[in-house]
Amino acid sequence: MTLRVGVVGTSWWTDAMYLPALTNHPDATVVAISGRRREPADELAARWGIAHVFDDHASMFESGEVDAVIVATPNDTHASISAAAINAGLAVLCDKPLALTSPEALALAELASQRGVTTLVPFTYRYMPTSQLVFRLLREGAIGQPRHMNARYYAGYAHGGEYAWRWDRALAGSGVIGDLGSHWLDLARWLLGEVVAVSAHATVFVPKSARPDSAPYEQTEDHAVILTRHAGGAVATLEVSAVAAEGSAFGQKHLLEIHGSGGSLEAVNDWRKTQEVRLYERRTTEPHRVVPWPDDIVTGLRLDDVVDTYHDVFRTTEAMTRAWATAAAKGLPCDPDFSVGARVQQLIDAAVASAAEDGAWQSVPVAAP
Repeated sequence: MTLRVGVVGTSWWTDAMYLPALTNHPDATVVAISGRRREPADELAARWGIAHVFDDHASMFESGEVDAVIVATPNDTHASISAAAINAGLAVLCDKPLALTSPEALALAELASQRGVTTLVPFTYRYMPTSQLVFRLLREGAIGQPRHMNARYYAGYAHGGEYAWRWDRALAGSGVIGDLGSHWLDLARWLLGEVVAVSAHATVFVPKSARPDSAPYEQTEDHAVILTRHAGGAVATLEVSAVAAEGSAFGQKHLLEIHGSGGSLEAVNDWRKTQEVRLYERRTTEPHRVVPWPDDIVTGLRLDDVVDTYHDVFRTTEAMTRAWATAAAKGLPCDPDFSVGARVQQLIDAAVASAAEDGAWQSVPVAAP
C-alpha cells in the first residue's frame, strides 16, 4: 500500500526539500497540502500535482486522505501540529527544533511512543557525505579515543537586519542556538556520545527591525558559542553564526575537527567545490591525508559541486525524508526520531539558559522520554 503523505506548510523549504524528495518514491506519494494562505498552497499543489488542498491542518488530519504528515511550519507551531497528527494516528516528520521548550518536546516523544507512530526530526547535516565518513572513521577507531571537537557553522542570513519570526523569541524559542546549533548539538551527540553539560555565550550583532504590527519583542541571538561535555569524557566547542560573510551558493561553510588519542580528523565543506575528510594518524610520520570516499557513501552522488551533492543526497537516496517515508510505509521506526529531537531540545534549552547566565554550566541529566 502506498503511504499517503500530507504536508503542512508552504515555504521555500517545503518546495526545495520535501516535495522533490518524495517525487517517484516507490512507497509514498504526497497527496495533500495545507497552509495558512490558500494561494501558495494552490500554487504548490498545481506545480507538484498534489490532489488535495486544505485551509488548515486539522481538516487535513480529519479528512482520511493522509497516512503521514510533514510539519514544515514556524517553530511555535511544531508541537501543537505534531501532537494533533500523532493523536490522529499519523506518522510525523517535524522540522527542528521539535518544540519551543524541552517539556513540550519530551511530551511529544512520549506521545509518539505510546501511539507507536513513525517519527523523524530532520537533522540534515548528519546525512552529508563528510558527516557519514567521519562517523564511520570514529566507529572504526581511526583516531583512537576522541578527546575534543571543534565544529563551526558559518552563515550570513542575518546581515540584513530585517524582522523575521526566527528572530522573535516568542515565535522561535531561540535564534541560531536552535536554528543552526540544533544541527551541531545533534552532530556532537552522534559523533561523541551523550552530552551531560552545556555552557554557552550568545550575541546579537545585528539589531533587527520592528515587527510588522509594531509590537515589542525579545530578539534572539545571531551568533553563539556552545561548549559541551560528553559522558565518555570528550568535550566540544560549537560555533554557530548567521552574521558570517560566506560567498557560497548556500551562503555558508562547515568546518569540523576532532582530535583523539591516536590522531585527528578534519572535515571541510565550503559549499562550493570542496567537501573532504582528512585523517592524521599519530603512528605514522605522514601529514593529514584526504580519505577516499567509500562507494556506499557516495555512489550516485555528484561530488564536483557541494550543492549538487546536497540535492542528490536528499532527493534521490534513502536519506532523511525518503527514509522516513519508507519506514512509515512499513510501520518501522526511524532515526533520529522524536526522542532524539526531544533530547536535542533539552540541550538547546540548556544553552539558552547558560547564555542568560553568562555561560554558567548547565547540567543536562539523561532522562529517556
